Amino acid sequence: MFYVSHSPWNLYRYLDFFLEKNNFTEGAVLLRTAGSIFKKKTIEEKPQKQNEIRNILNTYNDLKFILIGDAGEHDADIYMEITKNYPNKIKAIYLRSVLHSKKMERIKLLIENYNDTEFFIVDSSKEAIEHAKKHHFIA
Repeated sequence: MFYVSHSPWNLYRYLDFFLEKNNFTEGAVLLRTAGSIFKKKTIEEKPQKQNEIRNILNTYNDLKFILIGDAGEHDADIYMEITKNYPNKIKAIYLRSVLHSKKMERIKLLIENYNDTEFFIVDSSKEAIEHAKKHHFIA
């Protein structure tokens, strides 16, 4: 299990507490460095989250992954590009819905004709887990 977040490292203790309190599976937590907050990003430079996921995929060549995020920001865009660049490595994408109608409408339009991998919008972690077990993505 890898937890990749755009949050800076100084929030690690809070994130670790949250993961433990909510019974998340243990795993590596990958966050951005404080210096990257102030660094100007060039147009061609990919987001830190995307680079971290690519590093994981390149390191663990024999594994397949499920990408989990939310519909609030750019997870869908990042995950769709990763899946296109790493065909057959991503079993499924799960995005948790958010209470923001414009963001949800954007995501629905984005995935309307998407067929590179299974893509699911869920309302809760429990729903995602049940669905992943039913489709044999997880045990």
